[in-house]
Amino acid sequence: MKRTVGEGAPSLQFTESGLAWLGVALLVGGVAWYKSINLVLLIVYAMVALVALNGFLAWRNVRRSRANRLAVLPLFAGERSQYGVRVTNDAQHPVSVSVEDRSAAGTTNFLAYRVPPNGGINCPASREFPNRGRFAGPLTLLSSFPFGFVTCQRPADASGEVVVLPRPGFAEPDGLRRWVSRQAGGDGRARKVLRRVTTDRAEVRGVRAYRPGDPIRDIHWRTTARRGEPMVREYDTAPSPELVLVVEAWLPLNPTPADLDQLEAALSLAVTIAVTWRHAFDSPVTIVVPGVGVSTATSDEHLREALTPLADLPGAPSVEAPPASAFAGRLARGARVVVSSRPNTPYAGALARSTGKPFATVSPGDRLPWYQPPTLK
Repeated sequence: MKRTVGEGAPSLQFTESGLAWLGVALLVGGVAWYKSINLVLLIVYAMVALVALNGFLAWRNVRRSRANRLAVLPLFAGERSQYGVRVTNDAQHPVSVSVEDRSAAGTTNFLAYRVPPNGGINCPASREFPNRGRFAGPLTLLSSFPFGFVTCQRPADASGEVVVLPRPGFAEPDGLRRWVSRQAGGDGRARKVLRRVTTDRAEVRGVRAYRPGDPIRDIHWRTTARRGEPMVREYDTAPSPELVLVVEAWLPLNPTPADLDQLEAALSLAVTIAVTWRHAFDSPVTIVVPGVGVSTATSDEHLREALTPLADLPGAPSVEAPPASAFAGRLARGARVVVSSRPNTPYAGALARSTGKPFATVSPGDRLPWYQPPTLK
């Protein structure tokens, strides 16, 4: 059997029930030997033999078994999702083992019952991770089959990890898109809108009856007066622009707990904007993490991969603004937004100078009617 990194030799250990069983056997055996009761001694010998048989069978189960973590997409904090391990049996007989996955997020136990010879089974579990991070701890193969008197355990391959992204909040898609379209650039100044031009309206297709939830501003008053019932304009939807999202994870040299909370809030805001834009408008989203990298997502799965650097982003007092070449030509096609953990950040201005393009700026402390921060359960 070929071993992988992190695997070791099996070791045996008595369980509490096994120690109690042996204690009773020794006590009864001592009395039976003193009183020369041979029939009872035979029973004691059988009890000891069962412990030895349990140790052998548990060792045989673990000796030729392997376990490794299943590859899963990055998860969002607070999202209940499936992850798990795969148990492989290299022996010529079925085995029953359990796998213990220990990490900073807690311990999860998986049971693999009667894994077929030269085969394997996946052992999934439903779990929710409360905080962002990369969680990888030791994997241990265990078996106390069939009596539970002795446990045999062996370290397994623990090379995989579970990536947990910041917890997302909720953003109202049209409100987010209108806010982006009205921003002038990197200093966070609002632009006066002299005429009603938005990216979420194209040409008027016609009018239809009012439905609950339709904006009041879309009511066509002339038709409403003529028909005697509320009528609203119906629009053709224009294609949404791409989104270029820059995440500034700013922290002072000696951060306070409030600074750390502000960083977590900014990362949640960035994740919310990216996920909402991708889901609602089906447009490419480019995630830029200064000092880490640039990644463009064209699907929900790719977006989770692009957001992976945010799982363990530590924050820094200053990061150099990337040049225009780092954006691979997407600056001209996309809406440009900087999410920062500090209000009135000068970083958007630095980006504008290095790329020649203005960036809208947002931080968790801004008044954002379209955004609802995540709530901890």
